[in-house]
Amino acid sequence: MKVIFIRSNPVDPDSRVEKEASSLIKAGHEVEIVAWDRSTKYRIKESWITLESGKVKIYRFGIPASFGGGIRKNLHPLLLFQIKLYKWLCKNKNQYEVIHACDFDTAFISSIVARQLRKKFVYDIFDYYVDAFGVPPNLKKYIERLDHKVINSAEAVIICTEKRKEQIKGTNPKYLAVIHNTPSNIINAADKINLDKTKIKIVYVGILGSGRFIKEIAEIVKENPKYEFHIGGFGAYEEYFECMSNKHTNIKYYGKLPYKKTLELESNCDIITAIYDPIIANHKYAAPNKFYESLMLGKPVIMAKNTGMDEVVSINDVGEVIEYDIKSLEDAIEKLVSRKNEWPNISLKMKKLYNREYSWEEMERRLLELYEDISKKK
Repeated sequence: MKVIFIRSNPVDPDSRVEKEASSLIKAGHEVEIVAWDRSTKYRIKESWITLESGKVKIYRFGIPASFGGGIRKNLHPLLLFQIKLYKWLCKNKNQYEVIHACDFDTAFISSIVARQLRKKFVYDIFDYYVDAFGVPPNLKKYIERLDHKVINSAEAVIICTEKRKEQIKGTNPKYLAVIHNTPSNIINAADKINLDKTKIKIVYVGILGSGRFIKEIAEIVKENPKYEFHIGGFGAYEEYFECMSNKHTNIKYYGKLPYKKTLELESNCDIITAIYDPIIANHKYAAPNKFYESLMLGKPVIMAKNTGMDEVVSINDVGEVIEYDIKSLEDAIEKLVSRKNEWPNISLKMKKLYNREYSWEEMERRLLELYEDISKKK
């Protein structure tokens, strides 16, 4: 089938969109992407991105807005994006049979177009909107009702963990698939980076913003010469980490990295962090890329209590689960370092767990099974 992915970021990169698109291409589907570039203003730009299974055409709307600003700061740009998206989907209706919309901020308009034009509609919930995106309290119930209608209208709904079924309680999806956000790139032993082997290397690559405890890691590391903090990504803290890396030799800032380079960096470090603020409702159900990457790469991981996947870490003893405070983080790092002689066994355990329960091969099978199901429906 001809599939159009819709995403409210520039997909530069977006590992989940890229993996799913690549898997569909490999299975013979035709895929294109429509995305929102918040960095600068322009009407629309067409380009290509190269995935594992081939190249994909991407259409980006340039509408300036802030990342992580929520509805309050981004209401006007968000509405403009909805209008442009609606017009594009209607104008280019012959280019696709399936709209694969990621999150409510693309799914609401997509569901309307799908109904009007009789297109198939897949709703891929990366993050449950009212819990994740700073929705004003007086709008929460209204948006949640709309979201539930969108879920019930879709030919298929995708969530990223079993636990997320709690978030969509009260809905009745026609087809529900759990597709974990596991990596598809397997790092070869040859992918080595020349890093200091005498240092304990902590790594985080992702959104550089609040609620991820990354400034706190930098504060700990800068005072301790036996540690290094390797950090990459994009967001509100870019300037902060660029400044920190210039001041402190044991803080290394890489800027935005392609996904393959992210995995290469992580595979050459010692400890991966996936720490999210448990006070944010959505983090209770989080399925962090970093968690799955740590399993695949066999690197001990640090997570916060009462955030998604923390129980897996505790039960399998593959890292440390902390209180969301700096003292607990310091203690966790020291405890992991004291167990350095156990790291090879922990690594083996993590890789076995990944292959048994979370491999992308299994997630790909679920995705293709979903598409096979909806392709049979008239």
